[in-house]
Amino acid sequence: MTAGQPAVGGPRSGTRGEFGDLIPLRPGTGIPATCLRGDFLVHYGMTRPFSHRYRLHCTLCETCRRVEACDPNERRLSEWAQLDVTVRHPPATAPQQGLLLVAHPAAAGAEPERIELHLDGAVVATATVTCCPACRTATLDYVHVVAGYRRLGYGRTLVAAAQVGAPQYRWTAPLPEGVVAQAFRARISYRRPGAPCIHQNQQPT
Repeated sequence: MTAGQPAVGGPRSGTRGEFGDLIPLRPGTGIPATCLRGDFLVHYGMTRPFSHRYRLHCTLCETCRRVEACDPNERRLSEWAQLDVTVRHPPATAPQQGLLLVAHPAAAGAEPERIELHLDGAVVATATVTCCPACRTATLDYVHVVAGYRRLGYGRTLVAAAQVGAPQYRWTAPLPEGVVAQAFRARISYRRPGAPCIHQNQQPT
């Protein structure tokens, strides 16, 4: 172990920037064809760095890197990480380092399913989902991203993680109050919920 490096398995806060800055996140795997600005990566090249902050592989668009270098006021979109939303960890055995999904399954008569995005063991975003197998409907009840981690794609990654668990269901989401919540909801194509599900809160016979 060299000086200044944390011990393997030890705590790592990242607050000193020793693992790099927070970068945008998107759900997905493999090598993307376009960058976050829609540029085709094949034209002017890209690199595939590794984010030690997230412990995930990233993509760096060389076109966007040059654009951002010319204008310090440009939003930093040249580099982003991808998270495989099909990989979920149980709460009891979830790793304490890196960025990952932790799933709390729904229990009968209890709270809905909860999916969390953890960064080095801390919850940075949460979504709750209610599914009805009888109606084949799923409701995205709630999405929250901790202040300081917003506008990075954490919310949309949670939405993708929720949907991958019930791909054949009809998805709905309420229209929330509050400017931040409404701005996020406006980017989700789910219809608003209709009449309440008649199967919810029914006691088994």
